[in-house]
Amino acid sequence: MGPGLSAVQRATELFSDPAVRAQVRAWHTENVPLIDMVDRLGFTDLVDNALRAAITGLSPAEVSSVRTAFLAEIERAAQSRQIIMPVECALTEVTGPVTVTPAEVDGRPIVRVT
Repeated sequence: MGPGLSAVQRATELFSDPAVRAQVRAWHTENVPLIDMVDRLGFTDLVDNALRAAITGLSPAEVSSVRTAFLAEIERAAQSRQIIMPVECALTEVTGPVTVTPAEVDGRPIVRVT
């Protein structure tokens, strides 16, 4: 299993905690850089140089898509017990840039990472 998938699994576990979601919401609304959020959440050990470069290399539009998906899910999670990570990522290894594409699943905004 590559570092990206491990990070997504750990993030999924953390995202189920309402206090973590509240903190992530604050960071997104403050426009904290995504890589800073990775470090603040304690994922530094799961993010190798290639994945770090991929995250920092996202375009402003891609970062905006990530923020939109996370903020929408955080708001929805306040009304529901069913919580999803708004990210689809099947990558097992990052060897270069990635692309983040906005999408919808069951009417919810998500991002697809390829």
